[in-house]
Amino acid sequence: MQAHDRVRHPWVLGAALVLITAALVIALAVSEWSGTGAANVGDAGDAPLAAAPTPAAEPGRAATPEPEPEPVPARDCEATQSNPGGTNNYIPDAPFADSLGSGFVITGLVRSAQGCRPLEDVRVQVWLATETGTEQDNRASVRTGADGRYRIETDKTIAQFGEPNIHIGYDAGRYREVFIRRVIDLDDRRAVVDLTLERGG
Repeated sequence: MQAHDRVRHPWVLGAALVLITAALVIALAVSEWSGTGAANVGDAGDAPLAAAPTPAAEPGRAATPEPEPEPVPARDCEATQSNPGGTNNYIPDAPFADSLGSGFVITGLVRSAQGCRPLEDVRVQVWLATETGTEQDNRASVRTGADGRYRIETDKTIAQFGEPNIHIGYDAGRYREVFIRRVIDLDDRRAVVDLTLERGG
């Protein structure tokens, strides 16, 4: 084949490049920023946290108990599912700590999928990258209180792979393992990550 035959139709190559570029631009425009289904859970930290949900009565039943009321079946809550990236840089058995710094708070409610009740004394693991270290350096375990809530203060997180993110995990054995990756904004001061755990190993 002669050299002039290979370049006879350069417009074909140009058109192919234009189509590929347009497809990439459209894919980026309609995709999620995090790319993993990781919801943005950050806020300024000044709004009160929502109250723990309680099992609801059957529709139409009076709020005041009647004499000898019939048992109301407990409702169930949808279990939290792990999401892509949840186990990134996970190291088992993070040490218990009251704090990983200051300036940012990670908190949430842990409840059972069966009956939606808050779970006390559940070990939750947290890890994130901050200005003072990597995700492997900034990891800790905390326990939920009687109200099912956990809380830990950390240094402010930094962007990793284009966005700041945090990880929350449960793998203590009583319930199914859950590993969550959530994103925040750099100016956020709090992240609220609730977990609903279901029985099973």
